[in-house]
Amino acid sequence: MDSLSELNRVNTAREILRKKINDTGRTSIYDLTGLCGGFEICEEHLKLIETYVGPAIFSEKITNAGLNHLSGNSEIHNVVCFNRTSSAILSTIMALSKSFKKLVHYVPEKPAHPSIPRSCGIFGMEYFESDSLEEIISKIDENTLTVITGATMDHRIVSDEIAGKIISYAKSKNSPVFFDDASGARLRRLYGKFPALEMGADLVVTSMDKLMEGPRAGLLGGNKNLVDQIYSEGMKFGLEAQAPIMAAVVTALENFDLNTLKNAFERAEKIDLACFEAEKLDYEKTPTGFIIKNPSEEKLIETALKLLENYGIVTITAAGMPGASKNIRIDFCSKDAERISNEEIINAILNSLK
Repeated sequence: MDSLSELNRVNTAREILRKKINDTGRTSIYDLTGLCGGFEICEEHLKLIETYVGPAIFSEKITNAGLNHLSGNSEIHNVVCFNRTSSAILSTIMALSKSFKKLVHYVPEKPAHPSIPRSCGIFGMEYFESDSLEEIISKIDENTLTVITGATMDHRIVSDEIAGKIISYAKSKNSPVFFDDASGARLRRLYGKFPALEMGADLVVTSMDKLMEGPRAGLLGGNKNLVDQIYSEGMKFGLEAQAPIMAAVVTALENFDLNTLKNAFERAEKIDLACFEAEKLDYEKTPTGFIIKNPSEEKLIETALKLLENYGIVTITAAGMPGASKNIRIDFCSKDAERISNEEIINAILNSLK
């Protein structure tokens, strides 16, 4: 879809949401995106939401809690917060494009999240992506920024073996490794995978609203010198998180509980999707839900908008930002998932497809 069509889709979804909430209230909405996030701020921190006072307090808390979340080492790593994960990615490429002319990007399954190639386009970096380890290795040299996606938009997870080989080879070529771990920082923990920084990545970014109850913000961690360089570059353009977002990130990090993901994982494992086979639907289970993906992009969007209008089910396909996956993904990580049964979700999808 072109940018204008994407914007029309988002605006249509927002109009439906406004009408449903005005007519029947928030309880008629079931956000099953896995990106519903949250904006909890304790009373003590509410008093500190000021332009300069807030960041002075929250930055230290984010560093400490962020190092724990990303399994960083305080002696060599730093953690900072951006207003979006895409902002952290943009700032990283903006800063490192001054030293590296190429970006090589391994994704467990193509395509990559559009924020990375788009950022490369802005700063004139040559961009290459592949899901082939051999192709990626062949492209890495001393002029390369190496990027690894920890988990794709549809929750395909990189293996420790492949990530380890890429990191090891990149280091032998003096190529810094940037781990795009938007949801992967938590998904891969669910599978007992090694955190990116423990594997030797120089940088890692994760989203505070993906599979956790935080605001839509990006947490960047890694080598202190690189993080400081990237953060200072981002601040020139207002890409850093402001006090209210930082306060909510502190709460999200301090309250994060992997058991929430484990519960969603167990529900996803047990759900019976055999009825989709009778309808000849191409579906697959994800770690925390499932995906419908074989109709055309147009049909998927139409179905997602019907799911929203008729059943109040919010999906990324309907309401997500431009460039997001058009597959219909149902995620059980949201608090809303507790209020709707598997049978209700499946019937809503089948009826909407018809």
